[in-house]
Amino acid sequence: KYEESRFMNRNVIIQTLRRFKVTSCYKGYYYLRDAVNTISEFHANEKPFATQNDIYIPIGEKNDTNFYNVERGIRVVVDKCWKEDKEFMMEILGYRAIKCPSNSEFLDAFTYFCENL
Repeated sequence: KYEESRFMNRNVIIQTLRRFKVTSCYKGYYYLRDAVNTISEFHANEKPFATQNDIYIPIGEKNDTNFYNVERGIRVVVDKCWKEDKEFMMEILGYRAIKCPSNSEFLDAFTYFCENL
């Protein structure tokens, strides 16, 4: 059941990113997808997470790159999402934002959004 829910969550993640016109040509697309699955596990266990240590570093190791490249790849996607559709971004965040959210803020809100679709 857990693997099935992760697979369905993967489809929700992809559909949501595509609504922002974010496609697989962005490295951050894959990093963000992995980050959402990792954060979802933290949510399921009701545990807080440290973005750099729990998200960026393991994803960097998995993709044979450093954590800075993972952070930057996700930031590029977050910026693209913000520029593409601010209203949908605010729907995901759950509040009116006046500037682009941080990676951590977006990752947490995006994960929550995907979990609840």
